[in-house]
Amino acid sequence: MNLKKFQIEDLSHPNSDVIFILESPHTQELNVGYPAAGETGVNMSKVIFNCEQPLGELIKNRAPLPTQLSILNCSRIPLQSTCYAGEKLPLKLVEFFRIQTIYDPLVQRQKNQIKDILRSEIGLNALDSFESRLYASIQISQKAKIVVCGVIAQCFFEEVTKLQGQLRKATEFAWKEFNFSVFYEYHPSSKSGRWSDSSGMEALRHYLS
Repeated sequence: MNLKKFQIEDLSHPNSDVIFILESPHTQELNVGYPAAGETGVNMSKVIFNCEQPLGELIKNRAPLPTQLSILNCSRIPLQSTCYAGEKLPLKLVEFFRIQTIYDPLVQRQKNQIKDILRSEIGLNALDSFESRLYASIQISQKAKIVVCGVIAQCFFEEVTKLQGQLRKATEFAWKEFNFSVFYEYHPSSKSGRWSDSSGMEALRHYLS
């Protein structure tokens, strides 16, 4: 199976003020070829810029935004098997996609189960890819604030950086030769419903300001 046709590149720009870390692309991202292009991207734009265009589209088209942003997906390929219609998925990949079924942002035990899956052969390859892309992005934007969105993204981030963070708490952190600030936020999908409550996003907006 050729996974390259399902890979989506990050939107990583030099001198970014903020680096958003998301989980993985989905169907709309596969269609257009960049992250945060669908419903998730719209939810993010509404909260951050009060705008209806998907955040990935704004960044991809170099819209004149008040804040320079980058977006990294932890996994460059979708983590949902439904995105691979008509493809025969290897058993190891099917097992890795179980990562999407273990999802409760408030249950540490389930977070540990996600990390166990990340320590599989496919998971370690995904972590290596994410680490190299995260390093490169921070290297060109060393003053950027980092926002990690969703439990799976948090698990990727913690496995790479060894950070043990708390949900929705800004943390000053050192990784490799870099010092930066990281903030945990809920996943911006409509399914989570968190980003649709504007009053609940004040902490994020304060962090970004």
